[in-house]
Amino acid sequence: MSKRSTNGKSAPSGLVGNAVFAQSGGPTTVINASVGGAVLEAMKHGKLIKGLYGAKNGILGVLQEEMFDFRKESLADVKGLKLTPAAAAGSCRYKVKTEADYARIIDVFQAHNIRYFFYAGGNDSMDTADKVARLARDKNYEMCVVGIPKTIDNDLACTDHCPGYGSVVKYNATMIMEAAKDTEALYTTDTTTVQEVMGRNAGWIAAGCGLAARNEEDGPHLIYIPEIPVSLNTMATQVREVLKRIGRCVVVVCEGCKNEKGEYLSEMGGEFGKDAFGHKQLGGVGEFVGSFIEKEIGVKARRNKPGTLQRAGMHWASKTDVDEAFMAGAAATRAAAAGISGHMATLVRKSNSPYVCTTGLAKLSDVANGESLLPREYMNEAGTGISKKFRAYLAPLVRGEVKIPMGPDGLPMYVRLKRKLMPKKCGEWKKA
Repeated sequence: MSKRSTNGKSAPSGLVGNAVFAQSGGPTTVINASVGGAVLEAMKHGKLIKGLYGAKNGILGVLQEEMFDFRKESLADVKGLKLTPAAAAGSCRYKVKTEADYARIIDVFQAHNIRYFFYAGGNDSMDTADKVARLARDKNYEMCVVGIPKTIDNDLACTDHCPGYGSVVKYNATMIMEAAKDTEALYTTDTTTVQEVMGRNAGWIAAGCGLAARNEEDGPHLIYIPEIPVSLNTMATQVREVLKRIGRCVVVVCEGCKNEKGEYLSEMGGEFGKDAFGHKQLGGVGEFVGSFIEKEIGVKARRNKPGTLQRAGMHWASKTDVDEAFMAGAAATRAAAAGISGHMATLVRKSNSPYVCTTGLAKLSDVANGESLLPREYMNEAGTGISKKFRAYLAPLVRGEVKIPMGPDGLPMYVRLKRKLMPKKCGEWKKA
């Protein structure tokens, strides 16, 4: 059996066995496209990859030994994943913490002869995949573990951009355009509009909304991101300036936006809990900023919060994003079939004009321990709008529209996998 180097160790190529595909974290418009690309590519490697299993609800599906057979799903449905939003295999936000949990994962893999594990997710998912790869190696269990990038936040290290980002920007920027038109029509009464968008530590999504501002009258007129803290006094001054200049103001605020003291603005309006990974649950910053504008400036402020709609808007997805997500999934499978383990497929921008993107590989450990924040040069001098350089970076990622299959009722036809579970071979999982 030939060998290829990965993470400074050897990984087997030519492995014969079954594969598991899993999805994790917040669903996106294109995470199904990635898994569809990975599964369809695996079908081309039948001499190595035999069974094609999906883990129901991410790593929880492995721990609970709840897996289904992709080969028993219709080929049309597997292909249809490319144009279906959210996570058809099921997702989770479970953090694998204990040695017993990791040992359980390897036990389940051994019982089902799983030699290939593909995990689509963000930083925490890549950390889980990295630890699984290392544990398998320590236990002398030969397998290939490859990550597939997924996050609308666009904050994964080692990749030019992330599948899911182009579509969430296209959706949000369009909503900003439409909300700005509404504000322009009624600015004599509805003077300001505040739109809250997702983003914990990175302002990629909020900044991306700046595409909608083709000239100074177009919204958004002010953008606030986590990387550039803002005092409430400064915010009030900036809103007043825009109102004086054009009579109305459209504001985009990222949920992770902070003040000059490093405090989340959302926390100033109430206490929030934490998720399974210990991250503070953010939300409500749009309501807080809207209330602040009304009280401080004395004008009406509409609040918009697209919430989960922004990450599942297949009807306005970027074709570039969908195609690249599919490409990243297929690239992950090809890498594993070549004996590569402990890596994540990445997107590599070869050229901006004309736009050319291909795939590469990065170590899972580098991705898990890294974070890509929005560069300061991507914002204007004031820090409240985008620069020409960022517009050039972003423009190719939102191009193109997908043609969604439509039903006779005039609504989209999305895939729902049957997910008929396979018989279990291990005992019940005892959650720590």
